[in-house]
Amino acid sequence: MKEADEGDVTILLDIDEKHMNRNDTLHGGVHATMLDNVLGAVLHHRTELPSTTVSLNVNYLAPVKKGRLSATGTILQLGYKSATVEGVITDATGTAIAKGTGTFKILRKG
Repeated sequence: MKEADEGDVTILLDIDEKHMNRNDTLHGGVHATMLDNVLGAVLHHRTELPSTTVSLNVNYLAPVKKGRLSATGTILQLGYKSATVEGVITDATGTAIAKGTGTFKILRKG
């Protein structure tokens, strides 16, 4: 995971055989995991507070079989108790292979 001073967070993954499904393409659970992680990381980087995923919606756009993936996220809405965050996974050529939106509960003390 890389964090930039501006608050951007990027998660990288080099695809391996263990990430594949029966069709020899990236398993959908890998997409979902990458998005959930990057969305939560962006929110934590911005708020410095723990959070938990309430819902996660993933749209699978293109199959991928090899290479390095990059996931980034953007906060769409930030409230006191919840946030909505959007993310995209791209392949090494910059092609979007999945997009997702998550709603997170912000865990504040008290």
